[in-house]
Amino acid sequence: MPTLTRRPDIAYASIASGGSEIICVIRSPLAAQREDMLLQQLPRSAAVLDMSIDLLIHPFDSPGAAGWTGYGGHLTPEQEQVLTGGPSPAPAGPLLPPTAEDVPLLDALAEDGRASHTQLAGLTGWSKGRVARRLEALESSCTLSYDIDLLPERLGYHLNATLWLRVAPAHLERTGQEIARHEVVAFAGATSGDHNVLAIVTCRDAEAFYRYLTTRLAAVPGVDAYGVSIRVRRLKQAASLIAHGRLVHPAPG
Repeated sequence: MPTLTRRPDIAYASIASGGSEIICVIRSPLAAQREDMLLQQLPRSAAVLDMSIDLLIHPFDSPGAAGWTGYGGHLTPEQEQVLTGGPSPAPAGPLLPPTAEDVPLLDALAEDGRASHTQLAGLTGWSKGRVARRLEALESSCTLSYDIDLLPERLGYHLNATLWLRVAPAHLERTGQEIARHEVVAFAGATSGDHNVLAIVTCRDAEAFYRYLTTRLAAVPGVDAYGVSIRVRRLKQAASLIAHGRLVHPAPG
């Protein structure tokens, strides 16, 4: 388990279904060398009894979406403006694809998104001026953005479930977008496999989850069937390990 969660290509990992199932999100380029991929290594492990792999084809969200907002207490537009300084500016030109030279900069930001230009210069070997210019270019084109992640359990939301939904192709886009806007949904996306929509749901408890299934989800047209995997233990989130109720950067393992 420690070896799996400390891999940099594992972004999310959790134990589900009474402790007998591990759900992972693997970030791996389609053009990656197959012999180096985790997916080729896992079947060789005697501890792995079965494995199912689905490809995330399309995330259902929109720019500026807040993700999971089921905790309530939302800020007013005026409060958001005070914190952010106003609405996000439009991209200044097309997206700038990161280059190989950007890898040390992006790796440093992945470890600490609040690092100063001085810290980033020391970690990359660049000058402060070069760091500032490259960040300005990546940020203004919206190639680089920042987000905040938290542990819902710290706010009293202890039930996390993965929903595997079967949706008719004619309803896929509309249904996926509608589900993604539900307050309790942290993420929704179209996937390959027997179930073509995946949704991550966070609720206070089992009763709140049942109410969601029988009211909000039941009212969404196009959902023909669903399966549920209840998370038993969170191992890794947003590329960070979980230790003593906190998100921590994984040390190389």
